[in-house]
Amino acid sequence: MPDQPHVCLIVDNPLRDLEGLVLLGRELATRGVKVTLVPMYEQGFDVPALQPDLVLLNYTRPNNADLIKRYKRAGILIGVLDTEGIGGNNADQFATLVKSAGCTDLVDVYCVWGQAQRDAFLKHGTVPAHILHATGCPRYDFCAGPWRAALSKPSIGADYVLLNTNFPSVNPRFSNGPGDEVETIVNAGYSRDYANQVIIEAKHAYQSTLAMSMKLARHFPDVRFVLRPHPFENIKSYDALADLPNFEVRQEGTSIEWINGARLLIHQNCSTAIEATMLNVEPLSMEWFNTPSLRVQAAAQVSRPVASESDLIALVKEAMERRLPLVAEETAEFRRQIIRDLFTAIDGASSIRVADVILETIATARGKARSGTLPRPSSRGRAVAMARTVLGYKASSALRRRFGSAEIERRRLGKTFAVDMVGAVLGRIDAASVDGRRFSVRRVVGDTRRMARVVSGASLQLTEAS
Repeated sequence: MPDQPHVCLIVDNPLRDLEGLVLLGRELATRGVKVTLVPMYEQGFDVPALQPDLVLLNYTRPNNADLIKRYKRAGILIGVLDTEGIGGNNADQFATLVKSAGCTDLVDVYCVWGQAQRDAFLKHGTVPAHILHATGCPRYDFCAGPWRAALSKPSIGADYVLLNTNFPSVNPRFSNGPGDEVETIVNAGYSRDYANQVIIEAKHAYQSTLAMSMKLARHFPDVRFVLRPHPFENIKSYDALADLPNFEVRQEGTSIEWINGARLLIHQNCSTAIEATMLNVEPLSMEWFNTPSLRVQAAAQVSRPVASESDLIALVKEAMERRLPLVAEETAEFRRQIIRDLFTAIDGASSIRVADVILETIATARGKARSGTLPRPSSRGRAVAMARTVLGYKASSALRRRFGSAEIERRRLGKTFAVDMVGAVLGRIDAASVDGRRFSVRRVVGDTRRMARVVSGASLQLTEAS
C-alpha cells in the first residue's frame, strides 16, 4: 500500500484486553501500519479526530450504535474483534445476541474467535460470509510460544492454588448494585424474570464461594491461596480473605499470567478454566451449588467437576502432593475440541491472523467509491457529537463529571491505561520476539490546535524505536 494505513484499536478492559491488543498492534506496526490504542470511553472524541482507515471495535451493541454510524459516515472502515468472543452459553446464543444488537450491516470485517462461532454466525445470518473470519483472539497468543515467555510473573512466586471468581452481577465494582445489573442483563436482550433469577442464584453462588475459600485456607494452613476477582468485581468484598495469613486477593495483571504460575485453578462458571487447560493447569469446578441459569457450558465441561466440599478438599490435597489422577478421556477430548471450536488454535498466531484480515480489508476498500445511503445516528447521538465538537474534550469532560453518572465515571477510571503500562508490555513482547525489533509508545495530543482541543490525550500510538 503506497500510503501508511492507520488503525485504531479500541481497548475495553485493560486488565483483560490490553496485552493482546498491544501484541496485535505491534504485529500491525511491523507491517508499516500506524497503530493507536484508544480507551473505549474516549473513542467518541479520538476516533473522529484521528480519522483512521479502520477502527477495530470491541463489540457491536446498542450502546455504541451511534458511534458506529458516525464512523461509517466519516468514511472509516468498521472492524470488530469481540472481546466477549465466547459470550453466552453457546455459539448460537452469542450469534443471536450480536445480530439483535444491530449495526452488523455496517461492519466491514468481523473476527470471531473460533469455527463454532463462525458457523453460528452464518447459520443465523449475523454477518455476511465474505467479511467473517475465524482468527482466534490475540490475548490467548500468550498461552503459546514465543509469547508465553512474555508473560509477567506474579510477585508472590509460583505453585499457589488460584481461585478465580466471576460475580460482577452481585458484587459489582462499577455499578450501584444488583438492581443496575438486572437492567444491564435486560438491555442485553434477556427477560426481566431471567435477569432476576440470575441475580438470586449468583448471590448464593458468591456467598458459597466465599465460605468455601475460608474453609480451604483454614484446612490447608501451609498452602498459599490467591483469589483473583473478575475485573468488574468489587475487591473490597473479599477483605476477610485477604486478612488470612495464607491468602492473597489480587486484581492486577491478566488472568493468564496468574494461571501460568498456579498449581491448580478452582472456579465456578469462569471461562478462565479454558485458559487453564491451555496452560496445562488443572481446573476444578465447584458444581454442588451451580445452577442451569449460571452454568457456562464450555467452562464446566473442560473442568474436573467437584460434587461436594469434602471432594474439593481431597482434590486440593492430591494436587499439592502431585498425585492428582488423570481426567476422564471424555473430558480430555472435549478440551481439545473446545479449543478448536472456540479459539481456532492456541498457536501464538491469532494476532497474525487478525492483522492479515485488517490489512486485506483496508487494501480492498481503497479506491472503491462508497455506495448506498448510510443511516444517521439518533437525535441524541447527533447532539452528543455536536457538543463534543463545539466544547472540546476538557469542557465536555467537566460537564460530564458535574452532571453525569457516578457509575460511568467509576467505569471510565477503571478502564484507563498509562504509557508506562503499555511500555512495559511492549518491552516484554520485544524481548520474547525473534524479529529483533523494538517499539515504544507515546500519547496522542494532536498535531494542530483544533485537534489538541478535541482529543482526550489518553490514546497511545506505537512507534518503532530507532
